[in-house]
Amino acid sequence: MDIYKILKFNNAIKNHRIKFLGLWLLSVLNKRYLAIQLDPVLACNLRCKMCYFTDDDYVRKNMKGIFKEENIDEIANTIFKNALKLQIGCGAEPTLFKHNTKLIETAKKHHVPYISMITNGNLLEKEDVENFSKAGLDEFILSMHGVTKETYEDLMDKGVYEKFHEILKFISDEKKVNPKLRLRINYTFNQDNFHELKDFFKVYDEYAIDIIQLRPIDKIGETTYNEFSLKKIESDYFEVSNFLKNETQKRKITLLYPQSIYRNENESLKVKTQNDSSYLIPYTYCYVSPKYFWKDDFDWKNESFSSWKKRNNWNFTLLKNVFKSRKKLDETNRNMLNYSVEIN
Repeated sequence: MDIYKILKFNNAIKNHRIKFLGLWLLSVLNKRYLAIQLDPVLACNLRCKMCYFTDDDYVRKNMKGIFKEENIDEIANTIFKNALKLQIGCGAEPTLFKHNTKLIETAKKHHVPYISMITNGNLLEKEDVENFSKAGLDEFILSMHGVTKETYEDLMDKGVYEKFHEILKFISDEKKVNPKLRLRINYTFNQDNFHELKDFFKVYDEYAIDIIQLRPIDKIGETTYNEFSLKKIESDYFEVSNFLKNETQKRKITLLYPQSIYRNENESLKVKTQNDSSYLIPYTYCYVSPKYFWKDDFDWKNESFSSWKKRNNWNFTLLKNVFKSRKKLDETNRNMLNYSVEIN
């Protein structure tokens, strides 16, 4: 299954009523539509300056916990049947978890169509890449915040530039053995690291990259780096993004990027567009961690997703959204989104 074709198909559908009618039908038939974002451990080995892990008080109060090995089967039995995609790692570093191979194997046993792992890569070894690939991992997503060594190691505090290149080589070599394995780069940009992207392929052209996503900085807590404005690079954004578009097309690399980085910074740092599909998050994106599981009232150790849906009239909720206006839907969702989750 090509998850990116599904995302493209979803973006092509502009009408929210059609999307919710489709979700309702999938839910009634007990089919797969959930995108599970799973943090098996709430910790990180780096202190990236754009991340809330640089807020010691927040980390001390919130980022603690790790799943036990026996929890893997419990989670799988509860929700993997309805998973269209499993992403290992979301708001923390998954390679600190010692049982990722079993997690991937278990997801494959439950026929989850697409499994990815998002990581800074600094703890991965060649053996890990090989084991995860053999277990059934479909995609490595590597986070980076700088093209040059100086910027990379400054913004990704405690990160090692040479180690990042080493893991890119390990994955590129593994792709020769397993051509279905994908390598994706997530590049979070700000006013200080944006222009380096013009040199991206001078540095990284040797690696077998399949997808590059450009992600504008967003405020996700109190962070060391606090230059959230993109006004200084607005005038250059089209030139640089168009350059990357042309270069990725030459190399048959998929480029994911916002068409505009304009923000009404007096109102919100979030980039909103008419066709933004963030209203689907409370209904399709299932965040799982040692401290949180999908919804506040979901007793995941004692009930299945199907029984939770029945108890909460979930199918009826999806059907009601077919008849709501987009404005009313946005108001409803603001009340439902009581946690922050980073979608990749």
